[in-house]
This record gives sequence, structure tokens and C-alpha cells, in this order.
Amino acid sequence: MRRFDPYGDRSRIGLVVVAGVVALAGIFTAGAFLADPTMATPDPVAYDDTVELGVSSETDEVMAGTAAVPRVQVFYSQLQYVVGYNGVESFADTIDDDRTERQFGYPLVAYVETFDDADPGTTDPEAGTTDPEANTAGSDPGTVGSEADTIGSGAALFSAPGPTSWTPADEARYVVDSEARTSAGAVAVPFADRNAATAFADEHGGEVVDWATVRARSFDVDTAATVRSMAPDRWTVADDRLAAAESDADRPVSVVVGDDEPTLSAAVDAAPPETTVVVPPGTYDGPIEVTDPITIVGTDAHVRGDGNGSVITVRAPDVAIAGLSLSGTGNLTRDADAVSDPPDADADGGEDADADGGEDADTDGGEDPAAWDTNVQLGYGHGDAGVRAIDAPGLFVDDVAIETDASGVLLREGSDAVIRNVRVDGPENWQDGFMGVIGMESTVTVTDSAFEGGRDGVYLHRADGSVVRNSTFTGNRYGAHLMYTGDALIADNTVRDAVYGGITVMTRPANNAIVGNDVRDSPAGIQASGTRTYVGYNTLADNGLGFSTSSRGSLYEHNVLAGNEEGARATTVVPSSRVVGNDFVGNDRHAGAGAGALRVWTDGDRGNYWEGADAGPHAPGDRAYRPTSPVDAALHHETAAVTMAESPAAALLDRLLGTVPGARSGSIIDTAPSPEPHVPERVASATDPNGPPVQGDWRTALADQERSTDDGGNSTTQ
Repeated sequence: MRRFDPYGDRSRIGLVVVAGVVALAGIFTAGAFLADPTMATPDPVAYDDTVELGVSSETDEVMAGTAAVPRVQVFYSQLQYVVGYNGVESFADTIDDDRTERQFGYPLVAYVETFDDADPGTTDPEAGTTDPEANTAGSDPGTVGSEADTIGSGAALFSAPGPTSWTPADEARYVVDSEARTSAGAVAVPFADRNAATAFADEHGGEVVDWATVRARSFDVDTAATVRSMAPDRWTVADDRLAAAESDADRPVSVVVGDDEPTLSAAVDAAPPETTVVVPPGTYDGPIEVTDPITIVGTDAHVRGDGNGSVITVRAPDVAIAGLSLSGTGNLTRDADAVSDPPDADADGGEDADADGGEDADTDGGEDPAAWDTNVQLGYGHGDAGVRAIDAPGLFVDDVAIETDASGVLLREGSDAVIRNVRVDGPENWQDGFMGVIGMESTVTVTDSAFEGGRDGVYLHRADGSVVRNSTFTGNRYGAHLMYTGDALIADNTVRDAVYGGITVMTRPANNAIVGNDVRDSPAGIQASGTRTYVGYNTLADNGLGFSTSSRGSLYEHNVLAGNEEGARATTVVPSSRVVGNDFVGNDRHAGAGAGALRVWTDGDRGNYWEGADAGPHAPGDRAYRPTSPVDAALHHETAAVTMAESPAAALLDRLLGTVPGARSGSIIDTAPSPEPHVPERVASATDPNGPPVQGDWRTALADQERSTDDGGNSTTQ
């Protein structure tokens, strides 16, 4: 049998030893998947049948068929799933990571997509046009990666109508250092034939190399660590947006309601652009429509709608609204007339598909995801609100209180906005109301605000780059709910008594940072799908579930999980994330795992703190901890479990589980559990039922970590 060897030379003796240990493991572990070493080399499968890792292919461009990413599929010896890597660089980056072999076993064979007959070219990201010779197959070539504006100026993006074949990785030839790029950086373009590779290099630069050269190179691969390093900058961006909004809102007074015009509506109509309307104390009738860039400032001023439609509608850029309270919205949450040819939604034909609160229930609300997405955008974006903005970039809503049976602030069609010190009170029954803030295709900054009751506190849909920080959410269905939204920061928020979940991120997101939040008394604390999510420094206490590892290639660190029914749950079938440096205390179950391969929740010699893990006659940290083991899981509940955990049979199994991937399918192991909590002061605060919200000082910690790395130190986790 021909074996693919991406790790370099290995003796056959080593393979025999591993096979023997695997066979022994099979005696102890029922149902573990074992590859048959006598079987023929497996043939490639359809890529849709792989479990994807690496750079996300779930971008709009790729889903629409206008982008291509050179991909790899790998068969591992101890994994029943074929693993797909989006990007040759993503696979090459895992080769020297021993966690991959510990979790999946030995790579039997890897295939790369090759582009010999596709006549690939490059795309100018600024002009948005493609190489005219790149589209000989009749498909639309496009860009690779997530967003073109993440590419350096002048970079040429790799484009092709599609791959032509699957070729063993060690037989292919690769063009590196060409003008072709991805959102992460350099791209290795694979070819089955050297002549085809040479032709591409002659036209687009670069050199032709073999697989050994590719795997020895260092590529810039986006990871969750990249997102971690960017989180403080996103906070700074929010500060800059706020400062700019304050500056733009500082305009000379032109009209005072009651002195210059009898009504608020008349004053708004009379105010010249770039001036301020002053609203003295009192109650004023709405609705109001704003069509010029003006500032409306009130003091103890209340604007009352007539119960139909929105109270204030904004149809101009750079409008500022401050110091008002609003009521009297209509109760229309979605406009059925705005939806043309809606897809088959859900079984009951009523609520949107995620109404049952399932973790990813709203990702498959119809047979056509694109149609479902359009349905949501049209339906959700056409309801009533206290403030409704349509094609109104630069909106600033400050110190405004809204009582509503629909939405508080509704933004659509590029109505980028800064929302500060806003309070939205919705109905106690979330099904009777809608969103506190709803942002459709608009970048939103929400800070220092409060949302109580209603459906979702903040709902963002295709709102890349948004920031939600320093806000409180009480009694909502979801506190913060993101859909199709990436590059966001959800930070230092407090969530209490959510009906379904505190912070929920769904439907093809990437590069989100969820940091410093305190979520309690909810069925789920944090559930984030997608790729490359950074979940750090959060306090998750007294929930049904603390967090799930639903996001691929992500990093979960420095979180405190206290008093939950289940602290954390591994949910992806093939593990690709790191869970390290967290403190698990007082949970009914510290962690659980769904079906899939072993999850190693250790990074080098650094693991998590598990209350009870270091019980027993051994040095602290010397014994691995398996939260999915019935014995280990009981260590912080039952003193008798200590004796069982130290039994010879358990010790033997522990050693097997530390060395044999096939013996650990569907489980979690921490090979270096911490003997003490990493942040005892946060643990103490999290377990105090009368204590204030606990936000970790993540900005200082991450800044210190980046400085240490820049000075030549090593980052503690990836």
C-alpha cells in the first residue's frame, strides 16, 4: 500500500508499534474507528462529503460560485471522516502541530485540487474585474477569501473557474510567490503537471516547487490568534466612531421648537442642513421624518407616535438624535408585503426558522438559503421602530429611551450608526415584540446601552465590523444575535435571564471576537458558529450551558465557567479549535462532547483548571483529566471517585488514552490540567450570587501579551 508521508521519514517499526497499540486500545474502547492498514489507498471523495477545516469557504463569493480556493482532502488513520482543508496553506500549517496526529491519527493520503485545464488567472481586487483569459470554462472567476478590502493594495487575487482533478499532494507541483493572493496572504496554486505550473508562473510570477518545499515554508494563515490580537483595535475603532459622531453632531442651533416653529415636525422641516433643532421639555406629536443632515437635541422631551409606523424615520446621512424619549410605535415587526416569492420557511409557516431556539436552527430555514436570507432581510427590515433609518449612513442616536412593541432602532441599506446610552424597553413576552437594535447590511456600534424584554437585544444581519460593548440585556430571547456577520466585537456586556441564549452567532460568520462578557441564568451563555472566533475572558455562570465550541478553528481561553449545568460542550465533529486556560468550577458537568474525534483541550504544557481534577495521591498536574469520563467527571462531586480514578485499570486506560487516537473517539482530554484556578479573583466573584458583573481586563492582558510577543517572547496560546 502506498502511503502519503507529509511528516517526513518514519520507520516502518514506528508504524508497527502504533498499529499494535491501536489494536490493544480496541480491546478497551468499544466503537473506536480504526483504519485498516491493509486496505488500498482510498480514492478522493466529493469535497462536499468532507468535514471542512482551515480558511472559511463560507463567504458570499464562494457560496455564489464566484470564488475559488485551492483545497485539500486528507484521510487520517484514526478518523472515520475525510477532512477538507480550504487552502493548501491551512493543511501545511497543521503538519508540525502534534495535536492533529494525537486527535486524528496518522495521515494516510492527502489530495489537492489541481488547476491544469482551468486556465487560472488573477483578479484585480480594486477594479473588481478578472483576467480575461481566466474564464475559458464559462464559469465566473472571482476572488479567494473573505473580503477584498483585507488584501494589501495592488494585490492580485487568485481566480479560476474551477479545479480539474484531485492529485496526491506529494505528486503535485505548486506555484508559490506569484502575484496571486488570498485574504490571508500568499497562496500556493497546485498543478498536476509541471508544464502547467510553469505556464502559470511565467504569466503571474513565482516559482514552481514540490510538496516538500511547500510544507517546509511558512505561510500567513489567518487564525483565531489573529482575531485575538485585533480585538483591542476594534475597541479603539469604536471609540473613534463615537468621537466622530459627537463631532458631526455639534452643529449651530437654527430652530427652537415652540419659539421658531410650533411643532417638532415643522421645526425639522424648517431646519437648514448642518444645523441643530432644539426640543425643550414637553411632549410632542409624531411621526417625524428627517430628510436633511441635522441634529435634533431634546431635554426631558418626549415624542409620541400615533401607534402606526415608526416614530422618527431618517432618510438622510449624518443625522443625530439625542436627549429624547420615544413611544407610540406601531406593532408591525415584519412587513409581509415587502417579501416577494418567499421561500419555504419552516414547519409551522409562521415564525422564522430559529424560533424554537435551536443552536443553528435558523441556518436552514428554507430549501434555498439565499432566498431565505433575502426573506429575512426584507421582512425584518420593514417593521416599525422608535427610530427607523433607511439609506442613512452616519446616524448618531444618543441618550434616547424607547418604549416599543416592535423595534427600538431599525437600520437598513447601509445605515451605519453609532448608538450610545440608548434604552429600549420591549414587551415582557418576547414573542410580542421585536429587536432592541436591528442592523441590516449596516455597520453598527452599540455602546453603554440597555435592552429589556422583546425578541433580541441587538440583532445584526450582514453587519460586518460591528461593535456591541458595555451594554446590558435582560429577559430577551437572545441578548446579542449575529447572522452572516463577521469581524465583529462583542465585549464587556452583561446578559441576564435570556430565554434562549446570551450571545449567539450564526450563519457563516468569521473572525468575531467575543470577550469580557458576563452571561448568567440563561439556557446557553455563548454559542458561536462559523470560523476563527475568539472567545476569551468571559464569565459564564449559572447557565444551562456555558459555551459550545461550534466555531471551527477558534480559540476559547481565559473564560470562567461556574455553576452551569454543563460548563462547555464540544460540538464540531472534527475538532479544530483550542480550549485552554479556562477555569471550570461548580458545574454539574464540567464539559461534554458530541460525536466525533478526540478533543485535546491542552496547548503544549498548558491546560485548563478543572475543580476536582487534581484530587488523589499524585503531584499536581501529573494526571490527565477527562471531563467526559464518568469517573473524572465525578471527582468534584464524589470523594469515592478519587479511589476509582487511581485504580490500576484506570491508570492503564489513562495511559492508552494519552497515546492512542482511536481509543478516544467522542471524548475530551486535558493532558496538563492546572492545579489552581488561573484567575481566582474572577472565580470568587463569579460564584458570589450577590456580586456585580465580572468582566475580565482583557484589553490590558492582550496588550501586554502582544508587547511580550513583539519583544521576542512566545504567545502562550495560538
